[in-house]
Amino acid sequence: MASYHFKCKDIGMNCQYEASAKKAEDLIPQIAEHAKTAHNITEINDDLKQKVNAAIKRRLF
Repeated sequence: MASYHFKCKDIGMNCQYEASAKKAEDLIPQIAEHAKTAHNITEINDDLKQKVNAAIKRRLF
């Protein structure tokens, strides 16, 4: 079964945060909460949204 993974460092942050979920869209709330609490990012603009979406990787195992 596939799963989806995100690493904060993949968008250029000096951060070890990683998240995973069964669906890519389930990662977005986790990433947004992390951005708010760890990086004080309260608004995700289009540029950041594109970077995040590009950094979400699909794994088959």
